[in-house]
Amino acid sequence: MKRGIRAARLALFVMAGLMAGAGVAVAQVDVAKVLVGTWKGELQQRTQKGADPTVVLIIKSLKQEDGKWVASARVGPTEEKTGPVQLEIDTTGAKPSVRWTGGSGASYNLTLLDDKNLVGTATLTTSQGSQRDRDRSVKLEKKE
Repeated sequence: MKRGIRAARLALFVMAGLMAGAGVAVAQVDVAKVLVGTWKGELQQRTQKGADPTVVLIIKSLKQEDGKWVASARVGPTEEKTGPVQLEIDTTGAKPSVRWTGGSGASYNLTLLDDKNLVGTATLTTSQGSQRDRDRSVKLEKKE
C-alpha cells in the first residue's frame, strides 16, 4: 500500500513539474547540447528482489539526419557496464523526450524536465498485473 502511495505521489510530482513548465520549450533548446552527456539515476521501485535500480545513460553524440535525431548512446547499471542502445529522440512535443528498450525488455520513456533532469517511466515486460503495476518512475540527473 505504501509503495503505491509513494509511486502516485512521485507521478503527481513529475506531472506537476512538466505542466508547470519547469524546463524550456523545445524551440529554445539546443537538443544535442542538452542531451549529450552522462545521465544517472534509478528506478523508483525495484523490479526484482535484490535487483540494482541504478540506470546510467551515456549519450556520446547526437545529430540530425533526414529530419530525425540519431544518437550514439550506451545504457547500463554503471558507467563501466554499459552497452550500446538505440535511442529514439522525439522533439515534436513541448519538450524533447528520449525512448529506448533496455536489455531486460523494459521500455523507457523519459522527458527533459530541465537542463539537468530527465523524468518518466520504465514499463516492465510482464504479462502479470495491470499496466500501473508494470510502470516504474525513473529520474535521471545529468552528471558533469
